[in-house]
Amino acid sequence: MLRVLRASAAPALRTPAVRAGFAALPVVSLGLLCPVPSLVLALRRRTRADWLAFAGFTAVLAAWITELALTPVDTHGALFGVDLLLVTLSMAGASAHAWRVWPRRAGDLAAEQARGPVVERAEE
Repeated sequence: MLRVLRASAAPALRTPAVRAGFAALPVVSLGLLCPVPSLVLALRRRTRADWLAFAGFTAVLAAWITELALTPVDTHGALFGVDLLLVTLSMAGASAHAWRVWPRRAGDLAAEQARGPVVERAEE
């Protein structure tokens, strides 16, 4: 007798530990795995914005690896600035994107939607 267990993958991937892990992945890998959280989101949600984010972080990674191969060891000036920018984008940018866009629990989303949009009024 074959028993089939139906476990939904969506709730398991919405836990805070998984969200924090995917946000930490680009930092822990020093930017070498920066497209992975965006790829997971793009495969799960299949929206154009997620695929564009994945393409953007893949381009940053390709530019960073190319710059790494072509830059001498003792870098100064503009080349150092480009290296720093690419490393920052591949680590901090990908990490912030993964933390901000990752799906939250249904209860968290309902509470956020109940608050409504933040509207500031100027006091007259």
